[in-house]
Amino acid sequence: MKLRGAATAVMGAAVVASTALAGTAAAAPPAPAEWSVTSLTRLTGNEYLSDLAATGSTSAWAVGGSWSAENRPLLYRWSGSWQQVPVPAQVDTALGHVAASSDTNVWAFGTRAQENPALKAFRWNGTAWRASVVESGDVWLRDADVLSPSNVWLAVSGGSGAEPLRRWDGGTWRRVAAPADNVHAMHFTSARSGWAVGDAGGLPRMLRWNGSAWKSVALPRIPVPEGATAALSDVLALSPTNVWAVGATTRLVGDDEEFRPIVLNWNGSAWRTVTTPDYRFDLSNLAPDGDGGFWVMGGVETLVHHRAGTWTAVPRPTLPETDGAFGRMVNVPGTKTMLGVGWATPWGAPEDDGSDGVFFAAR
Repeated sequence: MKLRGAATAVMGAAVVASTALAGTAAAAPPAPAEWSVTSLTRLTGNEYLSDLAATGSTSAWAVGGSWSAENRPLLYRWSGSWQQVPVPAQVDTALGHVAASSDTNVWAFGTRAQENPALKAFRWNGTAWRASVVESGDVWLRDADVLSPSNVWLAVSGGSGAEPLRRWDGGTWRRVAAPADNVHAMHFTSARSGWAVGDAGGLPRMLRWNGSAWKSVALPRIPVPEGATAALSDVLALSPTNVWAVGATTRLVGDDEEFRPIVLNWNGSAWRTVTTPDYRFDLSNLAPDGDGGFWVMGGVETLVHHRAGTWTAVPRPTLPETDGAFGRMVNVPGTKTMLGVGWATPWGAPEDDGSDGVFFAAR
């Protein structure tokens, strides 16, 4: 959830679905904003940026690390442009996730995989960072959502317990049970209302938080081709009566994986399936667009926008003669600006100093 050497990649958008009313084509909504590369980290080493969180109209945080130095953390702050933030000694591991409820309640998370492995949390209270150990052992973070300084939720894999969730109550990290084998993503709208997607017994599972417990919610029938599996990867609540979940069915065809998107929408009383164009990729990384719609990642090379029934697919922004990836994206609150992070490696770059973290934006 997230300026130097900027390069812009301008992309054309192809509208692939529209609605019709009373036999007359309705006016299509405005084309989505265009994504571009805005800057690179340009540090010594193999850097990447993995997550970001926006806390206000002129404030966001981004985190990452280095493939050359496993426990080296990277931290950046945005106030119109991205600036690197010094990292104190207690932040002693690369950072994979960041979530926040305000600029005085920012949480970053990292996993130490070498000696004394552990999932660690680092909270910024506006003046200093404080570290805590979520859990020791081989524990990996899937998703995080921050509601307040004393209410933080994590979806994890591994660890010593079967519970897929961890919760911070202001003083202690506690395991929380949920009716799922795994929880992949969460989105809370308040302390008493939240959604989570996961799986149980190899089948997709939708969960809802009522303020005291997680309950399973019925899903519509999801068409699954013979020999395929189905999974939900992310969930986003635009309002109490407009919640979206995405994922894909996957099956092996020869040596290749074949994907078909899954899109579900909650209207306040039930989930229904939503038809997409004939995409051949999975969907993940939902983010509101600040204008009633949302963006979602399609596979690894495509960004997909949806608003008012219209789907628009565009290639991810790239730099010439580089390989790389688009990691996460968020909306800047109160605006239509989108921010994103990832990484890029120039062709022929040295192995030990090739990759840079990349900042993206759409306006």
